[in-house]
Amino acid sequence: MKKLTILVLLFAFVLSASVVTMAEEVELKDPWVSEKPQGEHGGTIMQAVLGDPRTFNTVIANETSSTDVTDGPIFEGLVTRHGVTTEFIPRLAHDWEISEDGTVYTFYLREGVQWHDGEPFTADDVIFTMDVISDEDIPTSTRSVLRVAGEFPEYRKIDDYTVEFELPEPFAPFMNSIGTYIIPEHKLRDAYEAGEFTEAWGVDTDPSEIVGTGPFMLTDFVPGERIVKDANPYYWRLDPEGERLPYLDRWVKVIVESTEVQDLLFQNGEVHFNSIQGRNYGRFEQLKERGDFELIDAGPTFSTNFLVFNLNPNNPNLEDRPEKKEWFDILEFRRAVAHAFDKDTMINQAQAGFGTPQWSPVSTPNQQFLNEDVRTYPYDLDRSRELLEEAGFEWDNNGNLVDWEGREVEFNIATNAGNDERETIMNIIADDLRELGMQINTAPVEFNALVNQLQSEFDFDTILIGLTGGVEPHSGANVWTSDGPLHMWHPMQEEPHRDWEARIDELFELGAQAVEIEDRIEYYNEFQEIIADQVPLIYTTAPNAIYGVRNNLENHNISAYGGVTWNLYEQYLAY
Repeated sequence: MKKLTILVLLFAFVLSASVVTMAEEVELKDPWVSEKPQGEHGGTIMQAVLGDPRTFNTVIANETSSTDVTDGPIFEGLVTRHGVTTEFIPRLAHDWEISEDGTVYTFYLREGVQWHDGEPFTADDVIFTMDVISDEDIPTSTRSVLRVAGEFPEYRKIDDYTVEFELPEPFAPFMNSIGTYIIPEHKLRDAYEAGEFTEAWGVDTDPSEIVGTGPFMLTDFVPGERIVKDANPYYWRLDPEGERLPYLDRWVKVIVESTEVQDLLFQNGEVHFNSIQGRNYGRFEQLKERGDFELIDAGPTFSTNFLVFNLNPNNPNLEDRPEKKEWFDILEFRRAVAHAFDKDTMINQAQAGFGTPQWSPVSTPNQQFLNEDVRTYPYDLDRSRELLEEAGFEWDNNGNLVDWEGREVEFNIATNAGNDERETIMNIIADDLRELGMQINTAPVEFNALVNQLQSEFDFDTILIGLTGGVEPHSGANVWTSDGPLHMWHPMQEEPHRDWEARIDELFELGAQAVEIEDRIEYYNEFQEIIADQVPLIYTTAPNAIYGVRNNLENHNISAYGGVTWNLYEQYLAY
């Protein structure tokens, strides 16, 4: 570890001697001023990360190893969500208007914002970004996010600091979509017109060519070793004394191969913050006094874990075992399984006490859209037996659960191999279902093979898996609407197969078109009630987001949504 520190400091020295020449500052007419206590300028913050980025081109980046480097620290959008409240807040746009009918969005850009190379940021950059994203030849997932009713919105430049988007119909999730990251026309226009945009800004590009408006600019990348970002001297956020943020001079990400190494670097004081798994909390609790750090439990994460039943009539296994779908199609059977989920044991054994029961398809900490009044299924095996009897099941002389034709109830539970927490939860579920007389086979499966079973092969019984979650319910439309490719229990239906699925389709359309937030909440509340009533999938528990943070890192505002770095531009190191 000492050797690593020496190497990092050495490269920090080399880089400090090769700062690129900057253009002159221009007047910043719409600054943002921090309300945090005045900090100290200078210093290098250290972090350990897993894996190399695959690209620095934010438009085509798909994996978090790339987007964690580019999105936010280097590139910014017109708006963003507050890292704690999750409300929309201004970013490159200092204000916006939405027409009464919800179809025209007008954004007013900050005047005086500069790119890392000193060039001014204007409406032309926004228009260029939309030209690229809307181009069918550019492989970007952002295009589908911005489409409304199958069409890309019309967009136009009103003046140098005003842009307007016109939607074919009201679409409330548009504010969530328009947070997409803006790229500089003056750096990428030539590559785009030459048909070389997809190859632009790869990981072998000279870091000085990677130009954004964010608080940090890329200055060095060595695969497998480090990513270095220096402070943007033109950043548009100011400290309380009117000086440019960020306070930090440099942000170094050391690339490591495992979470164990991340933990060791944090334990040894080599990095300033680290995500801590619940099962390791006790060890770090014992170390924190002499380790000069604090542990922060930010509460439940936005991620979800659940068991999904296969209700798909296209399951190829049904030729041999058609009765499995017959059982899974029975609402009382699914509810009986739900009452067999011992969530207290899941939290204690899989998450070392740092977890929260989840009942709704909306993430537990989602302050805006979570419906806390949905149907719940307390752990109660006697209630499970009652429901099974109501559905026509009984037990043979050996205690095995059998259906109305005497067939023993047997099915498989699969989850992704290597996820210790999920495998523990799978075994807890299996043990309780065996208490009910079911024959349960458990199978850890390689992750990509598991995804293929869900999305293309459809040959599973049940799968324990999870989603990352978020604030905007419509972002999950590909999961919840009946034609969605991730509608896991029965994907890509040409017409809704079940009445309650048809109602969910309607609710997602109404929720997207509604202009008033109260109306949207009402629609998504009903969606949550339907899923909780019908339980095509059964939720388990949400793990807590826990962070270890060195005591000399000041002005952080850590949350389960924003993590540690969402406001790094106003954090500083106290000495």
